[in-house]
Amino acid sequence: MGKKKTIAFLTSGIMDSLSKEAYMGIKNAALNDNVNIIVVPLKYIGRDLSGMPDKSEYQYEVTASFLKKENVDGIIVAADYIGCLTTREVLLDFMKTLPDVPVALMASKIPGYVGATFNNKQGIEDALEYLFTKYDIRKIGMLGGPEDNSDASERKAAYLEFLKKHNIEFKENWFVAGDLTQRCEKEAAELLSGFPDAEAIFCVNDVTAIALYEEMRKRGLEPGIDIRVFGFDNEVVGSMMNPSLSTIDASTFELGGHAYKMLSRMMKGEKVDNETVPTRFICRDSFGSVVDVIDHSGEQLLNMKKVNSYFDQVFYRYRYGEITDSSNLRISFLLLMEELIDIVNNKEKDTARIRRLKDNFRQFFKNGAMKYTDYDELIPYLERLQGEILKRLNDFNSKQYAYDFMEDILKQIIKVQNNNIVKHDDDMDQMLYSMKTLVRDSLNFSYANDLSYLELVAHLDWMNIKNAYVYIFERPVVHLQYETFNTPQVINLKAVLKDGVPESVSFNKQKVLIENIFENDEINFDSYNMVMMPLFFGDTVFGIIIYDLTEMTLKNGEFLANQLGTAARVIHILKVNNEVQKELEDNIAIMRQHNIELDKLSRNDVLTGILNRRGFKDTAPEVIHQNITKGNDSLFLYIDMNNLKIINDRFGHEEGDFSLKTISSILADIIKNDGIVGRIGGDEYAMVYFGEMDQNTLSHKIKESFENFNAASDKPYNISVSCGFCKIKKDAKWFTLEEAMSIADRDLYIAKQNKDNRIIKGI
Repeated sequence: MGKKKTIAFLTSGIMDSLSKEAYMGIKNAALNDNVNIIVVPLKYIGRDLSGMPDKSEYQYEVTASFLKKENVDGIIVAADYIGCLTTREVLLDFMKTLPDVPVALMASKIPGYVGATFNNKQGIEDALEYLFTKYDIRKIGMLGGPEDNSDASERKAAYLEFLKKHNIEFKENWFVAGDLTQRCEKEAAELLSGFPDAEAIFCVNDVTAIALYEEMRKRGLEPGIDIRVFGFDNEVVGSMMNPSLSTIDASTFELGGHAYKMLSRMMKGEKVDNETVPTRFICRDSFGSVVDVIDHSGEQLLNMKKVNSYFDQVFYRYRYGEITDSSNLRISFLLLMEELIDIVNNKEKDTARIRRLKDNFRQFFKNGAMKYTDYDELIPYLERLQGEILKRLNDFNSKQYAYDFMEDILKQIIKVQNNNIVKHDDDMDQMLYSMKTLVRDSLNFSYANDLSYLELVAHLDWMNIKNAYVYIFERPVVHLQYETFNTPQVINLKAVLKDGVPESVSFNKQKVLIENIFENDEINFDSYNMVMMPLFFGDTVFGIIIYDLTEMTLKNGEFLANQLGTAARVIHILKVNNEVQKELEDNIAIMRQHNIELDKLSRNDVLTGILNRRGFKDTAPEVIHQNITKGNDSLFLYIDMNNLKIINDRFGHEEGDFSLKTISSILADIIKNDGIVGRIGGDEYAMVYFGEMDQNTLSHKIKESFENFNAASDKPYNISVSCGFCKIKKDAKWFTLEEAMSIADRDLYIAKQNKDNRIIKGI
């Protein structure tokens, strides 16, 4: 066996029915090949997200940049799915970014590429012909799609061709182009207003019909009665609408399989041309009664050669369920019909054999047949089948057996459906519980490290995911819409889930080249079917996650990816917080080591070295309080330098600074350890003194110290100060620093009136 191939399927999402069916078709077609399948949901490239609840949906586009010619051998692109909400130019530019490997389109036509598309004309002609022939309807409108969407364009062409064929004049108000989504209520309203006498409307796809139904009911119009309606694609939502929607069954399952087979031939070097897949008309209640839609003769219904085709028609969804269905409903149905036809043809009244057949039919429906059909396909078929059986029976008793037999089948169908509803409710409850658990556990981080990423894969068993791979960028990437995403060459594989067992990845094995993200030492099984989703929150992308595509991930995979993206963001925030915390702890340790120096710097005057205003005001109250507690008086001094401005102006600021430092030095030398002194302003000082000198002695000492300095100094100017005093007595229990400063300030004002003005020496 040669090296396994890896193919990528680029589509809009993994939760929409068209993408799911297409993937199942690809998977089925590749079942016996040595192929890995990577589904890459891109949502809708180039989409205008204004007004949308999730304005970061564009981040899904980044996963396409991980595809390289080194890691994929071929690509299937559902181009009109991913590009249905943008211009053709944007879609073409996107196609040019894909790696140089074989590319097959699915449900799209782009010059220079080949692929598989639906035969849009075939089923549409049958539906329009039915309206024209059975109801003589001629006024037929169309709620279409963008002109640059190949499917929408071909469906419009088929519609116009039918009108021309029957000489029905087309008018411009008969057609309005929507955006292929159920949000085209505005276009539906425009069509109904512009074409008020429309008898039927063809919707370009089933989801567009949802908007039309809603708009019709706003106007009091009933689908199927006032206006006949049909869609295209045969999505499950159509059969669940009220009334059920007639549609064109375009098997996306078959289309996906066809696209894969084309790609497979291309990868082998074969030349491939565009190919088409047939479509068929399905009539439901939106066309009125469906019982007499198609004339089935007894020879057809009771002919074993036709039974297989009837199975495909009635249980049409089984075409993609057949891959995993172990009960093999197709073989069961063929055996049941073979037994039934034999009993009818031989006109037997063997009650034991009929009872056995009833039991086998019950088992057939119990085994899950109902999930592959809908009532509007099954019930008309059973009614016609009953009619043809009755035609073959002549006596009353035999006919009664036939009625009882069919009644028993219908009862079983109702019972199975009721059980399915109960099971669905139980499954929904379990799913909601599992989602809550995932939200709780995936965000339950107290400290973030590489082991935290294990939480992203440790709770995926409820989705039947056995294998998952979490890749995280070295640094998160801020990616804005319409910006080119520059994929790094290397990404870190942080955690893996292998056969249901979560494992962390050792640091020396984490770095993985982008070209090896689908195949490395951690991905060690022969073949797989997985999806690649971005891990993002808002405008920031943290990495990607690759995990198994299971039935549950096809239902909830986008919720899972969004939740894990949020978890990745929380881990990143905690890691940043850890780094900040560590840096803070380191800084605190350094600060503790230099605490004395830092405290001194914050409390001392930079110029003079003595206490600054903050240091003095913090220290002085404590000094005064301690002195009072010891039973001693204190002196508080407010001191102001005389004539600093004149010294600055005449001799320069350097001399002014020298004067300020000199004052600090003299005052500190006078009080020594008997008090504190601080520079509390530009030329203002404050002092608390509790030594043996009284006020007069201290005042004289200060004056004498400055006179002695000036006499010995070679400076051309004298330095002097004026002092204001406040005596704080030992019994002043509640005396505050503010009161002392206020009293000393008034005393200083008086002293300044008699200050020494002998500034310049020799004058």
